[in-house]
Amino acid sequence: MTAEHAGAGGKLRAWLDELRAWLDEQGFELPLLLTLLALLLSPVGAWDVRSAVLLLAAAALLHSGLRRSPWTWLALTGLTGWRVVADWPMSDNHAYLLAYWCLAIGLALLVREPERSLATSARLLIGLAFGFAVLWKSVVSPDYLDGRFFRVLFLVDERFEALALNLGGMTEASLAEARGLIEENRHVLDKRPPGELETPTLRALAAGATWGSLVLEAAVAVLFLLPRRLRISKLGDAALLIFCAGTYALAPVAGFGWLLLSMGVAQCEPERRTTRWLYLGVFALVILHDNVPWLDLVPSL
Repeated sequence: MTAEHAGAGGKLRAWLDELRAWLDEQGFELPLLLTLLALLLSPVGAWDVRSAVLLLAAAALLHSGLRRSPWTWLALTGLTGWRVVADWPMSDNHAYLLAYWCLAIGLALLVREPERSLATSARLLIGLAFGFAVLWKSVVSPDYLDGRFFRVLFLVDERFEALALNLGGMTEASLAEARGLIEENRHVLDKRPPGELETPTLRALAAGATWGSLVLEAAVAVLFLLPRRLRISKLGDAALLIFCAGTYALAPVAGFGWLLLSMGVAQCEPERRTTRWLYLGVFALVILHDNVPWLDLVPSL
């Protein structure tokens, strides 16, 4: 090894040591930093709400006093909550969760043990969010378990066009024909799914997405809602990390992923350094998912 390589290796180790020390120092503030970064990366609301959120999030990210002030987070609660009201009834589901999470941080900063309060809120919010999602998909919504949701989504939503073409075996002509059929028969879509225009591969992808997401979401819900004496933290964190790493490679809602990861790291004990590193790594991975068109790079089947 040359002196140049040895010097580079030494600098890299020193940088990693500094990063490790920084991570250890953050403790309670790490989920706050990630939440603020998520707000900057994925601005929310109309221009007036978005401007206020961006200014407040940027200021809190740079100033520790603002970051640790409950009033900062209660103000963000008001702004993100107003976004839900303003977009009613078409608010995204994670818009509600974002408002709840900002409120949880604000309330945690008002009590004597903010770390414990925020960790408990994070576990409950994650578990309940996934639990209600599973309840909705498996009981309330009849068009999920039979695969219609993903079958139609992959055909109609332009954000999944690369998946339908490159992985689903569809051609541009057959995809356009399928979309036309769905548009013409939207009022009877629950009775006439466009099965005659699907490829077997696309149907298999939809079935895999249907049951894979349901099983994984159920696992996250159960593992995060288990009583403390029965909780298996490592399995819960693993399930959430796998969900975020895989889901947001396809789903174009990176803000939801960053929010879940911010909550995930909040309930992860500081001594579990490796798991906290994994949360940071998947957070960065979702940034890549949001900016790199992976499916466009996949050769067509």
